[in-house]
Amino acid sequence: MTFTTFIPTKRNDGSPVTRREQQAILNESARRFGGYTLGGLQKGAWLDPQSGKTYFDNTHPLVVNCDRSQLEAARQWVLEIGRRLDQKAMYFEVRNYDGVQILDVA
Repeated sequence: MTFTTFIPTKRNDGSPVTRREQQAILNESARRFGGYTLGGLQKGAWLDPQSGKTYFDNTHPLVVNCDRSQLEAARQWVLEIGRRLDQKAMYFEVRNYDGVQILDVA
């Protein structure tokens, strides 16, 4: 399976996420899941449905491929990243959970 999240460059209060913090997340992602791909800087926004406040940020997409048995570990890791970086919410997308299949139609 492949999961994607976004690593913000600042906390919800506007304070910066340090390069050291970002590198620690990348190192831990590699250790837990065997690797990662970090994409280039992207702009994004998120509307907090509870407060109505819109948060704007620059983020780096973090893409990880791992075995489907690690779905819950991936989910928990993204939540941990959010807690480390003082986020109110984290994006978490899972693709290819069942992987590619070759179906014999003959």
